[in-house]
This record gives sequence, structure tokens and C-alpha cells, in this order.
Amino acid sequence: MSAPVIRSRNAILATLRQGLAAEPLLVPEAPARPPSAPIGPDAWDKLAEVLAPLEVRLRLARTPAEAALHIAEIARERNAATYTRWDEALDALNLPGGFDSALAGLERLAPGPCTGLAHADLGFALAHAAFLESGSLAVVAAPGRHRAASLLPPTSVVLVPRKTLAPDVSYLPALLGAHRLPGGELPACVNLITGPSSTADIELVLVRGVHGPGALEVIGLDWDE
Repeated sequence: MSAPVIRSRNAILATLRQGLAAEPLLVPEAPARPPSAPIGPDAWDKLAEVLAPLEVRLRLARTPAEAALHIAEIARERNAATYTRWDEALDALNLPGGFDSALAGLERLAPGPCTGLAHADLGFALAHAAFLESGSLAVVAAPGRHRAASLLPPTSVVLVPRKTLAPDVSYLPALLGAHRLPGGELPACVNLITGPSSTADIELVLVRGVHGPGALEVIGLDWDE
């Protein structure tokens, strides 16, 4: 940096310091956040209501068998031929005949190069939190929970267990703390999904699916696991 530039910078900083000394900058405190609304018996209705403007339908499953029916229904509606999914997290739901039986006739694509997963029509993941205030779904990636499942296929299907319902995003720090890796590190990837991928960068024309899935399907799991 040349001497004239250094002198100019020092002069500017000196002027700023002099001004702040004469009249300190006062930064008002941020208003206190209202207390979070409790999770009540109408939680699913609230989630469905906030998802509707995002063009996302909530399908509620009262039993594992109903969840399997919804999964098969989505595959038919989307004319899907291929899919990718998380492993243990979805296997632990104990759907009748196993998770893949609901997608009989479709080809399952294993995690691997994105060039292969680019052909997946559906991607299945499990929400770690669903925030009723915004409809955002928190999806925490880890071994066996590959991030591409919720990011790459044109249709993302997120299953939301009842126990993951939370009032708002203020619960996110606690969620991250609960999902630290064995060495204490934070997860490498946490996605907050609020509706389908959308952009209106060009002439304010809304376009779906440019940066991720153009459609989002949500299945609520309303049973004790």
C-alpha cells in the first residue's frame, strides 16, 4: 500500500474516531422476541395452513401403513421411475414390508456421484424439525443421510415425525446441539427447506426448481415411534 493511500486512510479513520468521541453511536437494543407459541393439538392444522401458500400439501399418516400409502400415491402422481433415500433413519420407521416396498417397481439409486443421482425422480428424507411459524423443515445430513436426497431430485419428499414439531426457528440451536457428531463437531450440512426451490431474479418472474427441487411433498407421521 502506497504512502499517500495510507495517509488518506489514517485521515479518514481519525475523522471517524473524532466524530464518535464527540457523539457516541447509540445502537438501540433489539426488541425482545415474543414467547414461542406452545405446540397444541392443532399443530398439524397449523403446519398445513402455513405450507399451503408455499404450494406444499401436507399428507397426514396416522399409522405406518398410511404413510406407505402416501408414499406410493406420491410416486404415482409424479410418474416416478427412480428414487433415492436416506437409509437407517427411514428404515427405522418400520413401514409394512419395509420402506422400499411402498415404491415397488421403482429403481432405487444408491448415494454416489451426482451424475447418477441426477436421474432420481424422487428424494426421501426425514425432518429433524418442522417449524410451525414458517413451515421450514430442518434436515440434518450425516452418514446414511446424504444431502443430495433433499437437494437434487426434482421432487423432494420429507417425512415429519410428530415429535419434531417445534414452534419456530429459535429452537434451531438446540437442534444442532442435539445432532453433534461423535467428535463433538457440528453437522456438515443442515438444510432449512421452506417450500420448493424458487427464484425471481430475472424480471421478477417466479421460476421453480432452478436451484433445487421444484416440488416439495410433506408426510406427517402422527404416531408414537
